Amino acid sequence: MLERKIEKRNDKVRLPGRILFLTEDPELIRRQLAGEDLPWDSNNRANNPKLRDDISTDEITPAHYCFYFDETLGEIPYLGLKCGDVLPIGRGEVKKGGFVCAVSGKRRGKGSSREQSPYAEMCAGIQLVIAENIERIYKQNCQNLGVLTSTNFSLIEKIRGGEEIPLSEFTAGEDEITRQVIEYGGLFPFNIARMQKKVFLPPIKTAKRPMTVAEKIFARHMLPSNVGASVPARAAEQSSAVVTTEGQAVQPGDTGFARADLRFSHEYVTPMAAIFFERYVGKDAKVNDPSSILFFPRPSHISR
Repeated sequence: MLERKIEKRNDKVRLPGRILFLTEDPELIRRQLAGEDLPWDSNNRANNPKLRDDISTDEITPAHYCFYFDETLGEIPYLGLKCGDVLPIGRGEVKKGGFVCAVSGKRRGKGSSREQSPYAEMCAGIQLVIAENIERIYKQNCQNLGVLTSTNFSLIEKIRGGEEIPLSEFTAGEDEITRQVIEYGGLFPFNIARMQKKVFLPPIKTAKRPMTVAEKIFARHMLPSNVGASVPARAAEQSSAVVTTEGQAVQPGDTGFARADLRFSHEYVTPMAAIFFERYVGKDAKVNDPSSILFFPRPSHISR
């Protein structure tokens, strides 16, 4: 792991490929899948087709497809997308279309916190999603997997013009950890870079203050900024002397990593996480402190 090559993204990003507009009109979507590129007027949005609002993660990856966990997911993004009563997108069509960017309207990614959704988009070739606003958990899942997100519709012309886009376009306004996750192309490569001493956790500088019970628990479990640089990962996980800071205080808005006493996973996400673990950490690598990890099926699916 410490020898694995992990590099930052380039400071400028070029996205050669097509743009898929997820419109309310199913015929416009079908025309794009058949090879037509829709015009887009950045100066007068009223001239543009109406984009679908409120696209849920269940529309991106319907629940019954989520037992796929590998690149097979690249065949199914938007299979549940409804335009009226029509499902205009068929299996494999997005991937065949050569799309690098998908554009929609308000509240993209609402609903279940479904990691398969941005992973399916990524496996289909989508590197950037643009929407008027993007739901928080879906956005975090995109960032953790390496999919770029933006609410800036002017990027459409830059992509079509083959222009380079500064990476700072996608990191502006983010906290320091999220910025570095985006710069390294996802959460797994960021953590490998952290173990290789290429990045560090930002120190929490909150002064001593009265805290709620929840804040006290977080403060007791927060990793200090030098973990991953000066101590081995296993020691950082297993030694409470290493991972806690005496007298540390936290407040809303602080960012960092915390040591969990108990960890869990279920059948929906474990296989996909294992793929990333093997890819970035190693097929024969062992998880730290396995006795603290529980696995279980999701109750909502047992009843189906």
